[in-house]
Amino acid sequence: MIVLTVGDWLANHNAQALPSIVGDLPMGLLLAITIGSFAWSLFPVVMHATAEWHRTTTWIFYLATMVLCAAAGTAVVATVPFLVGVLDARDIATLFRQSIVGTVPVTIVIGMAMILIGTNKARIEATELSLRTQQLERERAEKLAAEAQLASLASRVQPHFLFNTLNSISGLIRQQPAQAEAMIEHLSSLLRSSLEGKDLVDLTQELKLVTDYLEIQRTRFGGRLRYDLAVDPAASGKLPPFSVQTLVENSLKHVLGRRPDGIAMRIEMQRDDRELSVAVTDDGPGFDPDAMRAGHGLDILQRRLRGIFGDAATLEFDRQPGSMTVRLRVPTA
Repeated sequence: MIVLTVGDWLANHNAQALPSIVGDLPMGLLLAITIGSFAWSLFPVVMHATAEWHRTTTWIFYLATMVLCAAAGTAVVATVPFLVGVLDARDIATLFRQSIVGTVPVTIVIGMAMILIGTNKARIEATELSLRTQQLERERAEKLAAEAQLASLASRVQPHFLFNTLNSISGLIRQQPAQAEAMIEHLSSLLRSSLEGKDLVDLTQELKLVTDYLEIQRTRFGGRLRYDLAVDPAASGKLPPFSVQTLVENSLKHVLGRRPDGIAMRIEMQRDDRELSVAVTDDGPGFDPDAMRAGHGLDILQRRLRGIFGDAATLEFDRQPGSMTVRLRVPTA
C-alpha cells in the first residue's frame, strides 16, 4: 500500500515538479530542511573564502553553491524512501529529476534574498561601527584639546598667580610671620595638586584644593573676599581636578576685580542618589553664558566634563538680580 501511494505520487507529479512541491507540504518541508542544512553548513565557508574575490566571480560561486545545495538536499530526500523500503531503486532517479526542477530555482531565489539581506545588514552594522568609532575619536580629540587648552591656560595664569602670592608672602614675613607660613602651606598644597595629573579626584581633595586657593586669595584681598562653604556631610564623589576652583576663579574675575567693596561668595556641595552638585553663588551682576570666551575658564571646564562624562555632566547658569550661580553636576556612579 505504501509503495502504491508513492508510485501514485510519482505519477501524479510527473508533469510539473514545482507545483507538486508546493502542494505537498510534508515533501516541501523535508526538502527545505535538508537543503537549508546544507546551505547553513557550506555558505559561511564559501563567504569567508570569497571575501576578497571580484563581485561577479563571487556571485557565480554563490549560485554554484546554491545549485549544489539544492541538488544534494534533493538527492538525500529522494534516497530516503528507498532506504526505508518504500521505493525501488529505479524510482530514485525519477523522484530526483521531478524535484530538482523546482528545488533549484526556489533555492536560488531564497538564497539570493538571504545573501542580500545579510550583506545589507552587515553593511549597516559596519557603518554604525564606523560612526561610533568616529564619535569616540572625536570625543577623545576634544578631551585632548581641552587638556591642551587647560595646560596652556595654566601656563599663562599660574605664573601671574604665583607671583602675586609670593609677593603677598614677602610682605607678611616680617609683620605677620604666622600668616605668611600658613599662606606658604596653602600654596604648597595647591601646587602639589596641580602636579598630580589625574582625570578625577575625590570631592574631599577638591574641597581642600579650593579652600587653599580661597585662603591665599583672602590673604591677598583681606576683607574684600568673603566666602562661605556649605558642604552636605553625605556629599561624596569624584570631580575633575580644579573644577570647583575654576568656578570660584570665575566669580573672582567677574566681581572682585571690578568692584571696590569686594565679593560675597557661597559654595554649596550636595549629593543625591544619582549626582553630585556643586554650586558657586556670588553677589555680583552676573554674566551672559553665551558670551563665554572659547578656550578660557568655564569653556575649558565644559570640554573636560564632556570628555570624561559625556552628556551625564552639566554646567548650569542662573542669573538673578544681584546674584549669579554656576552649578556643576556630575554623576556619582
